[in-house]
Amino acid sequence: MSSTTPPPALRPTASRDPSPTASIDRSDRRRWLQLILGVVLFLVAEVVMGAVSVLASVLAGGDVADGPAPWAFLLGGVLAAAVGVGGFLLIVGPVGRSPGLALRGPGKLAELVVGLVIGTVLISLSVALIALLGGYRVTGISPSPQLLAPLAIGIGAGFVEEIFFRGILLRLIDAWMGSWGALVLTSLVFGLIHLTNDGASLASALGLVVEAGILLGAAYLLTRRLWLAIGIHIAWNAVQAGVFSSVVSGTGQQEGLLLADIDGPTWLTGGSMGVEGSLVTVLVGLAAGLVMLVLAVRRGRMLGPVSRRERDGISG
Repeated sequence: MSSTTPPPALRPTASRDPSPTASIDRSDRRRWLQLILGVVLFLVAEVVMGAVSVLASVLAGGDVADGPAPWAFLLGGVLAAAVGVGGFLLIVGPVGRSPGLALRGPGKLAELVVGLVIGTVLISLSVALIALLGGYRVTGISPSPQLLAPLAIGIGAGFVEEIFFRGILLRLIDAWMGSWGALVLTSLVFGLIHLTNDGASLASALGLVVEAGILLGAAYLLTRRLWLAIGIHIAWNAVQAGVFSSVVSGTGQQEGLLLADIDGPTWLTGGSMGVEGSLVTVLVGLAAGLVMLVLAVRRGRMLGPVSRRERDGISG
């Protein structure tokens, strides 16, 4: 792989090209190495989250058989997120030669906040529709809601999974295959990897392909950064568990702010996968994802593979 810096003419700049795609920099290199390191980073971050959660609980005198304490789970999630962000910046910087690609730049806080709002609205709308159809009924308010574990699920998965699936996989495959192929492939991988979760089935995994894979992939492609997708993912998980007391992807029963009776056919309630496994939620997530894809197309963010001219000057 070449370490020669590509000629300036091959690096897209707004001043040379007024088109909507001018600000999209896909000039990074050593993409195969980035992919390998990305897989390693994902595994390391997952191990950090689990190990820190258990170790902190044990050191505090907790019983491992009862699972990690909520505060320890949150600590593990935050540290895993930090490992993910730090590792990603190293991969795209010294290795890919595009420092901060997909994380830095103006407006990132606004994108994160918008993502948090979108995620909250989408999961709340889904639960409301499920309730209208008789699958969810509020029975009271919890006097001591468990909020730390939902935050851990949100922050840990929101950062670690988005950095890997969108920041590494989608970004690299977008350069190799183009945006549409990258979206389809990464959505499939994202959904099917959840088959390893407790209570998962092929139907629930395919639901995540359509619902979350497309939604989160579209959020990245629309902004060409990770913050919108991270915000949606954090709120989706945290609100689902911390407010509506739903299982999140088979991770166990949660006791959030609202005490609820969730009962009905699996297609409506989501069964052991939680309300995100409901057909209602799948359709809501798909609709939002399609809206983002339409916006991405209109803004010229859906691109083909990196051109031959770019490949000649940029190895990887």
